[in-house]
Amino acid sequence: MSDTVSTRTKTLSDSTASVSTEDPLIEDRWTNNISYRQLVLSSCIGIIQLWWHPYLQDFSKLLPFLFLYNVFSIFFAYPLFYMELALGVVTKKGVLNCWDIAPIARGIGIAMLISSMFTVLSLGVVSAWSLSMTVHSLHSFLPWLHCAATANPPCAARHRPLPQGSEVPPQSFFFNFILNLKRDGLSGGLGNIVPDLTVYYVITWILVYFIACKRIYSYSKLVLFKDVLTYFMLALCAVGVVRLKGAGKIFKECDWGVLFNGYQVWRDAIEYSFLQMSVSQGTLVMLGSYCPKEKHKLATTATLAFLVSKTCCTGTALILGAVHGALSSDYDNSTGIWRGASSSVVLWSDYVARIPGSQFWSALLFFTLFVLSVSSMGGLYILNFLMQWPVSKTRAPIAAAMTLIITFVYGQTTFCEDVYFALDEYPCVFFRVCWALAPLMLLSTFVSGFHYGPAAEATLGWTLVTLTLMPILFVVLLYLVFKFRVRNIVNEK
Repeated sequence: MSDTVSTRTKTLSDSTASVSTEDPLIEDRWTNNISYRQLVLSSCIGIIQLWWHPYLQDFSKLLPFLFLYNVFSIFFAYPLFYMELALGVVTKKGVLNCWDIAPIARGIGIAMLISSMFTVLSLGVVSAWSLSMTVHSLHSFLPWLHCAATANPPCAARHRPLPQGSEVPPQSFFFNFILNLKRDGLSGGLGNIVPDLTVYYVITWILVYFIACKRIYSYSKLVLFKDVLTYFMLALCAVGVVRLKGAGKIFKECDWGVLFNGYQVWRDAIEYSFLQMSVSQGTLVMLGSYCPKEKHKLATTATLAFLVSKTCCTGTALILGAVHGALSSDYDNSTGIWRGASSSVVLWSDYVARIPGSQFWSALLFFTLFVLSVSSMGGLYILNFLMQWPVSKTRAPIAAAMTLIITFVYGQTTFCEDVYFALDEYPCVFFRVCWALAPLMLLSTFVSGFHYGPAAEATLGWTLVTLTLMPILFVVLLYLVFKFRVRNIVNEK
């Protein structure tokens, strides 16, 4: 036992630039290129990819939004995904200490952690929803197949026009029996405390604690399980959704003119591309810092992660858009589905109700969402608010600050040389051009959204966004003040 401890101590103290692959810092994780690449790819296969899709409720905007999302993913999210991984590889440090390369940028790491905190809090709520829907799927029949007589507002049966003020069965069940939520907006309060969801939320955090902290199960095996399960479900859903009547409505009612009716769709697409590829939340820096000592092609890993993200996100959006088209054809008019966090849950539950063996597929689907939310890691109004403001809107300015520091302060050439010495791979010209142009483009996008949203919501939202980004500005000012003060003292002497 003493030999093992002394050997590990010697391995860790010999050099900060070397890590023994035979005796890793974290056992059973990142021990070789295969498991490492698997974990990086898995960062783009999570609950956000199967759940958060902003324009599912709008047939005219869904396809234009997906088009912009994929374009911005190529020119912004993909290069910055590579940059974050490379930053961790070069420094071999965490999200806070990696900025030793440019002390003026230490606030970026703090901002990433705050943004990640808001994301985790949001995903915990989705995990509770998914577990609740899994439990309800075990009934003798799916409870959202039919309308409840006690539903308020009233639920409308299928195959007839949807009356004004009524709701479709999946949304009625989710709002009335899962969330116990009124539909009169914030004037009716944030909603009631639901005992079932509270228990499910606690269970979620207990599982996260035992899996992530106590490591009762190999994390790499859990990741492999949830990735295979996710693609299995997506493949089956993609095959089944083409048979639905009305599935092509997203193509028939698509309106490309929305691209020229303001900048909101453009801003959402940029923020969404960062969110779907886990950019600007520190996860990639951490994964890069655990890159194995073996020869590794980071560009190949980034490309594979990009393809995984696009197939997962775009495929899910098209499936749910087709389900919405089928639901709309049942009522011959608008379905009244809310925009935001609830739309995906409502559409997923509607889809499984349309296929044979609905109870089995519903349990499997929502169990998949539960596993994804647990491995990724309030009420509906709070969740929509968090996802719309501090989770999404902080990504672009954090990414802009990161590219600005690495490109123009630390030096793009120096950073590329560091990557070359660490991996024997020099970043391509496409990456370097995108890094140079990103700060201006991203900051312009962020500034253009200052007047977005209702006054009360925007005030609170921008307050949280400002608090998240404040460490960046504070550290910059602190660094400049003390640096100039020390320089003046030295000059006087």
